[in-house]
Amino acid sequence: MFGYGFGLSDICVTLADETEVECLQKLHPVGRYVAAGFAGDVEIGFAMIDELRRLCDLKDERLSCDPASIAAGWPAAARRVFGGFSPENQNGGSDIIIISAHPQENTGIGFSPRSYVHIFRSPEFDAEEVPIHKLGSIGSGSSFGPCRGAIERYASDNSHRMMFVRGESTSGGMGSMLGLSLTDILIRTEPRWVSSHLHYCWVYRGKVILKTNDHGRKGRWSVAELGVGVEQNAASSAWAQDADAEHFEMPAIAASWGELVELLDSRGATARLCRG
Repeated sequence: MFGYGFGLSDICVTLADETEVECLQKLHPVGRYVAAGFAGDVEIGFAMIDELRRLCDLKDERLSCDPASIAAGWPAAARRVFGGFSPENQNGGSDIIIISAHPQENTGIGFSPRSYVHIFRSPEFDAEEVPIHKLGSIGSGSSFGPCRGAIERYASDNSHRMMFVRGESTSGGMGSMLGLSLTDILIRTEPRWVSSHLHYCWVYRGKVILKTNDHGRKGRWSVAELGVGVEQNAASSAWAQDADAEHFEMPAIAASWGELVELLDSRGATARLCRG
């Protein structure tokens, strides 16, 4: 209702020997008003992101992709990318989630742009559109009960959702509040296969914003930047300067296949057949 689509992802990657490493960026801007995330085989996932960028990153700033066109055209392209990999890679599967803001269509609430979320799953990659205020997820971490329950409560309990809506007094605040709520659950429960370090992604008409869930902790309280919206800079927040706060900060991240190969190689590990 506030004119943006919102996604979040953790940073956990599972190596071929089942070792878990926190180092993978899974959500990426891919075009004007379009972002995408991946799960499954990581090498395939990055190839999907590269292909989406080739298709969606239009050079003419007056143009943007229609979400319906993406949903209709992406399955064939995804099948082509997927088919170019070995059966070993394909066994890891490949799921893609695309978040987009329509360049012209509005919600009917003022001039708020209509946002879309579509999911595509291997091997056919048929488009699944996620309804507004509903849970759309990919990857093994999406089955983690406490986090899934928190999002499903947001989707089904109007009074609970209104608590998050109040955060929209600062642009993007509803997404930030939801992300911090899930962060708290992950820090307390420490589930296997899911990192408590998260990327948040807002897709507006006109911009895609990617931030981390970096914050401070003082005792039992989480302290984030004032307003928790999309325009604040966490590095300048008061908690970042507070020597008494326990700083929760994103570790080194690989944002491409080449970066992941290099990062894992420096740690004596291999990226081959890893899953995200």
